[in-house]
Amino acid sequence: MKIGLFLQPATSPKRPLYESVNWNIDVIKKADELGYAEAWIGQHITSPWEPLPSPQQIIARSIGETSKIKLGTGVEVLYQSHPIRLAAELAQLDHLSGGRLLFGFGGGGTPTDSQLYDVDFSIGQHQEMSREALEIILSCWSPGGPDDYVGKYWTVKKPNYSENYYWHLKPFSPPEERIGFAGFMPDSSSLKLAGERGYIPLSFNVAPENISVHWDVVAASAKKTNKEPDRNKWRQIREIYVADTDIEAKNDILKGFAGEFWDAYFKPVIERIKIDHLFRRPADDPSQPVDADYLVSSGTWFVGSPETVVDQIIEQYQLSGGFGVLLQMGFDYSDPKCRDGWMRSMELLAKEVIPRVNKVLKHND
Repeated sequence: MKIGLFLQPATSPKRPLYESVNWNIDVIKKADELGYAEAWIGQHITSPWEPLPSPQQIIARSIGETSKIKLGTGVEVLYQSHPIRLAAELAQLDHLSGGRLLFGFGGGGTPTDSQLYDVDFSIGQHQEMSREALEIILSCWSPGGPDDYVGKYWTVKKPNYSENYYWHLKPFSPPEERIGFAGFMPDSSSLKLAGERGYIPLSFNVAPENISVHWDVVAASAKKTNKEPDRNKWRQIREIYVADTDIEAKNDILKGFAGEFWDAYFKPVIERIKIDHLFRRPADDPSQPVDADYLVSSGTWFVGSPETVVDQIIEQYQLSGGFGVLLQMGFDYSDPKCRDGWMRSMELLAKEVIPRVNKVLKHND
């Protein structure tokens, strides 16, 4: 099992954007030093709790301050950019990275962003636009560049090329193995698309028992197109905080920004759209509020000493049937009194937890 980061990034709305950018760059640099395999950076426009509108800019800066870690858009929301422009920008960014770029795509999940673009989530317009956009992007990266395309939402006209003008933009190396789609709903259209195309599936942080449903979606979709789904490609995103003791870790999470982010921002979202059951463990009381304290005490979040977190990761691995990369959800722990604890957590995860996990998995095999 490899580890990585998923940076929405969960951020205090009181934090100036400049500080948020610098904090997340520091976290990516620390991950690179510790041998994390990858970091994915989110895209949101109308949420100050997830304030970065351009993952590409964060990646571009990080490329120059890291050496090995792969960097992914997590995700580029496909209805928000013309696919020709996006294909060209990502091709250039991949060259800038020397091939370290991961191409995360999706239909987005922030309703106020969709309203801003006059895109209707209720009829699946964002998903239709995503499929059209993907076809155009892939055509841009094929020999000769994009051909004529007339879709419901996007139109492309192939120019009259000449000796000095022609399509020349493609990624640094073949992109197909580096394309990913993220989702957390049980019948996620994005995860279906990942299965159909053999792309990287990224599963968001629902309860450990509920994540296995995601693989069922991926595998069923892969079967329809005669693809062989690969569990090693499967990324699972989880809140993780490791400290020397369980008590210290719990205090740092519940009294730090992770608890605030969930209780003040994300919990009201899942309650409003009535999906809080996805984050509750099936054996627990269905009336139990899914607050940060519950998520820690139930083991839905991986919080504790190295020994505790090893057991929690192994449990999720077994419940889900196995996966290749565990992505640690990032949080705003940039305050000086919290910063060292977050960096220590990353170090314990990389140097103590994951080696023990892999030793157990190797023994079980």
